[in-house]
Formats: sequence, C-alpha cells, structure tokens
Amino acid sequence: MPRRSHCQSNAPIDLDGEDECKSKRSRTSRTPTAKSSNRIASSKRDKTNQDKLDTHIFDLYIEDLWKHIDEDKKSAYAYLDSLWFNSYINASDEKKSKILKWAKSLKIFSRQYVFVPIACWGHWSLLVLCHFDETDCSDTKKGPRMLLLDSLNQTDPTRLQSDIRRFIRGIYETEEREESVHFINKIRLEFPKVPQQNGEECGIYVLYFIHSFLHSKKLAEVLENKKLDENFSQLFHDGSFDPEEFENFRKDVHSFQVKRSTAVEDQD
Repeated sequence: MPRRSHCQSNAPIDLDGEDECKSKRSRTSRTPTAKSSNRIASSKRDKTNQDKLDTHIFDLYIEDLWKHIDEDKKSAYAYLDSLWFNSYINASDEKKSKILKWAKSLKIFSRQYVFVPIACWGHWSLLVLCHFDETDCSDTKKGPRMLLLDSLNQTDPTRLQSDIRRFIRGIYETEEREESVHFINKIRLEFPKVPQQNGEECGIYVLYFIHSFLHSKKLAEVLENKKLDENFSQLFHDGSFDPEEFENFRKDVHSFQVKRSTAVEDQD
C-alpha cells in the first residue's frame, strides 16, 4: 500500500499503537493506521515512558518556556499550536479558514523566527520560519528561509515539502500581503542535519530545538553568521549541540511531566 502524501487525518500521534518513533525502519511501503483524536492523549499510555510526549504536555511546556524569555524575543519570535499544521492539512475549507485566522493574528511575516511544531505519523518534527520579516528573497543578507528539523531522518522529512508550502501560502494569502505569491515559492526549505534520537524522544528534541533558538548563544552565532547563499546543513554540528545539556533538558521535561501529573491527580 503506498504511503500517504500528507499527515494522517485527526491522528497526529497514536500513543497506543506502533508509530514511526517506536520503529526506526524506513516507512517507504507502510501506511499508518488512523485513529481519531482531537488532542494526543491516552489513558492506556505507559506512564513510565516519559520520553514520549502527548500534545497536552508539549503545549504546556512550550508555554512555560515562553514565560522565561525577555520581551524583545516575545516580540520577534512566535510559535504555533502543536495541532494547527496537521489540522490545516486535513481540515475542511471552513476549518482551514479558522486556523488561518488564528495564524494571521501571530503576524508571522513580521517575525524573526516562528516555530511550527509538526505532529504526523506518530512523530514530532519542527518547522522553523526564519527571517520572514525580510521579504526580499535575493538581495538581503539573511533572507527568509524555512528549516525542517527532524531527529529521525529515516522518516524522510522531505515528504512534507508540499504540505509545508501549502500551509505557508495559505497564511500568506490570509494576511493579504502586497508581494507576489511567487515570494513563497522562492523561500528556501532546508533539511539540516540535527542530533538523532535513540528512542521515542522526538517531542523532547523538538522542545530542545526551540529552547536552543531561544537561549543558545552558540546557535545564535551560527545563525547570525549565515548568509543567504549558505545552507544550514550542519546547523547543530557547529559546536552548538551539547549531549550533556540535552540530557539535562530531557530530565527537566520529565520533571515537568511529573509535576503536572501530580497536580492533576491532586485535583481529582
């Protein structure tokens, strides 16, 4: 059976069944099984597997991250809800319009960096919209570009290209930009090599990537020195990735999960 060309409808991550993080085989001939869910969560979930994040914990953690950045970054950066991308790709025209309206309020074409979590086929990845506040694709030093960061390259992140451009084009048209729509087609979409997961911690990697954009001075230097004619193929391999730092970050996410679970249990 051929693989589908877009995210599985209404089931971004199946926590009860097999997903791409659980088996690191190539998915060239396998179609995921659909399960309906508005928000990734499961009462059957193995609570000892703290590496595997649901969308509820993911969104709570990124909200917490945002509380600890300065006001300048809050103005220059933005992030989308973890279900918007998948919902847009699979939604009816009416639901698409609502998602685009929400996205329009974030004014991504006036932001330096916008983080778009993607949860498809039981796997998390991160789309980063860089310098969308620069609308000239050829003359500016940094120029707008898109980076798709995937901690499991065996899933072939390039398969998302058409869906990504369709989503960004929809936001662009909703904002009623003055530039030609061909502007979107000229924006480079790159797939940098990033640290690879060993288990099911793809969601933690996505949070770590966002955290690095917000706080890593080494990564900031890498980004600052990149020119439009240079690619980001080694984005986290220029000395900006510290395995020990990642392990500490993973433990922090685990601790956050425990605290949230304890808080919920106390309320019950």
